[in-house]
Amino acid sequence: MCDKDYSKHLNDNLSVFLDRQSHCNKMNKAASIDVHEVFARYFIGCEALAYALSSRLEDGSICLDMEEYLSDKELWELNPFLVDNPGLLREQVQQSSFVTHSPEILKPFVINNGKAYLQRYYRYETEIIANIRRLGTNFHIVTGGPGTGKTYSIGFRLIEKFTHKPGLKVALAAPTGKAAARMKEALKDFVKSQENKIKDSIGSSITNLNAQTIHRLLGYRRDSVFFRYDEKNRLPFDLVIIDECSMIDGAMMAKLLNAVDGKSELWLIGDKDQLASIEAGSVFGDLCRAGSAPLLDGKVELKTENWRFRPDRGIGRLSKEIIDGKFNNADSYSGDNEVTINIIKSDNPGENLFREKVLKSDYFREYASLYSEYINKESVKEALDSLDKIRFLCVTRTNDYGVAEVNKAIEKHLKTVIGDENIFCPREGFYHNQPVIITKNDYNLKVYNGDVGLIRKEGDAYLAWVETAEGEVRSIPAGYLNHFETAYAMTIHKSQGSEFENVFLILPEKQGEMLLTRELLYTGLTRARNKAVIMAPPESLQRCIERSVSRASGLEYRLLNE
Repeated sequence: MCDKDYSKHLNDNLSVFLDRQSHCNKMNKAASIDVHEVFARYFIGCEALAYALSSRLEDGSICLDMEEYLSDKELWELNPFLVDNPGLLREQVQQSSFVTHSPEILKPFVINNGKAYLQRYYRYETEIIANIRRLGTNFHIVTGGPGTGKTYSIGFRLIEKFTHKPGLKVALAAPTGKAAARMKEALKDFVKSQENKIKDSIGSSITNLNAQTIHRLLGYRRDSVFFRYDEKNRLPFDLVIIDECSMIDGAMMAKLLNAVDGKSELWLIGDKDQLASIEAGSVFGDLCRAGSAPLLDGKVELKTENWRFRPDRGIGRLSKEIIDGKFNNADSYSGDNEVTINIIKSDNPGENLFREKVLKSDYFREYASLYSEYINKESVKEALDSLDKIRFLCVTRTNDYGVAEVNKAIEKHLKTVIGDENIFCPREGFYHNQPVIITKNDYNLKVYNGDVGLIRKEGDAYLAWVETAEGEVRSIPAGYLNHFETAYAMTIHKSQGSEFENVFLILPEKQGEMLLTRELLYTGLTRARNKAVIMAPPESLQRCIERSVSRASGLEYRLLNE
């Protein structure tokens, strides 16, 4: 195997190792192996660097600052290949055939400006920067929190574009089907608000635009890592608008930018303060933070004025306090019509706070009861719309405070409310009127990670009704679904790109503690359009406020210094 192929093999297989560890963690089992050590042993003589980079990927970092790493005793002491000599890493870097200081030379690891990368992550950053330079004045970013008018800003630009060019070819897309559907609906609402101010033809041009997932936009190919549209076959649109860009990882951002024609405009829309992508890196946040860079000068539009939430109370006030890290008084929200913060504390040693405080609270019973409304809706679309009035949000999928337990508790409560003990009993792995969320892309069925649907029994058959990115509802045999969960509750990560009238947010006592950050709390809170209830132990709430996501990346630095 040549160096190029060997490098690609090792880089591509890192995700396999990390997935194995992630699976072990999700199953709440002790990993029998250290996947970072397994990966590192591929690189004889350079194990210390390989281990360091692999372990940093797990916390979302795509590179490491060599000097910071070597000076952080706690970090390098965790590296089994360093033992008690951190200087060994520096020696390995200088001598190893796996390392290059010239990024043009294909090696598994790149050292540039004092930062070490896996080759592929450095390449993604390089492609993103090169494409921003290629697009020039056609590249734009709009960032701001919910209610700051991002959609209206785009809507007015579409009016302007269609006025000058009625036949303009426009593409709308988002990372998930739900986010795409919400984008289309938001533009419809915008047109309705302007119906007496714009020509009917222009309004129709905007409302008739279809929104889709980024995968579908780029032309996903079954059993292939390549898309139909790329740098050799670019997208046939005059204007490309992508929403919820904070969810996009480096690899997908690079592929998206590669596919946009240099004569086309690209608008990236998102909230820089939300959670970053599931995969390593924080591309959109890096781009926004580097807005003063010559390459991005005048291309980053920051929306600050909030039209939905008042800044002096409720969701608007709390979201700002979270981001600023200045929240310290839950009592100040007593009597607030938008936000209820219920601090839960143990009355007895060993008391299970989730069962004794959360599930037995009036808040839980009140919000869980709201779900009973959708069951009586004959229309599947109306039922799905009704479901979106309320959502329970959790930090984790498993353990006491996780999605699985909360879903069970809601089902149990609804049995009591409706008075039928049998209607929530799974038979073929699902049941009549079960709300579900798709957890993995299935391109054969055309259902995608994050899509929300409803199981209904018709005759002897169970059908899964899923809402598409275009806002339409279609059915597929429920037995065909392989990857789904009950969706009364979902993780905050899964909720990105969605909004609900009411949100019930549960923070864990200890489980999932490492996930508690400002960005997580902010994202969960801002999923609510009208009202949010937060139930949390005081320590968990405080940890969210104090801890911000810190992902090492070279993109911001490179934009500001190249």
